[in-house]
Amino acid sequence: MDSSFKYLTHSSEDADWGLYLSVSGSARVLPGAEYPPSGHPAGYNFSWHNGRILHEYQINYITEGGGTLETNSGKYFINEGSVIILHPNVWHRYKPIKQKGWKEHYIGFRGFLPIKYSAAQNTCAKQI
Repeated sequence: MDSSFKYLTHSSEDADWGLYLSVSGSARVLPGAEYPPSGHPAGYNFSWHNGRILHEYQINYITEGGGTLETNSGKYFINEGSVIILHPNVWHRYKPIKQKGWKEHYIGFRGFLPIKYSAAQNTCAKQI
């Protein structure tokens, strides 16, 4: 698996802008590979069995392959070209199809602007 990621620090000045990045990365998960890959900080690692809860927004763009996303509100099939939008403090888990793998690109971000925007929107993924 080819992967790179960068976890970023921020200052109070960054937070004053209303939006700041906390992580950026990409990974190619080959067919048959374990997921998620190791090496991420404790707040980001998860197991399929337990899932995880993040304290930030994340956008994950799947450019190759496919997989599954599960949240408290349902189970969703992820296709090539899908975008996963994760909200803070929501339990979730996702993984590529073991025989297929995937390529993912992701960012994590925080701030008062996404919270304000999210509260004004009422969007929902298509449930399977």
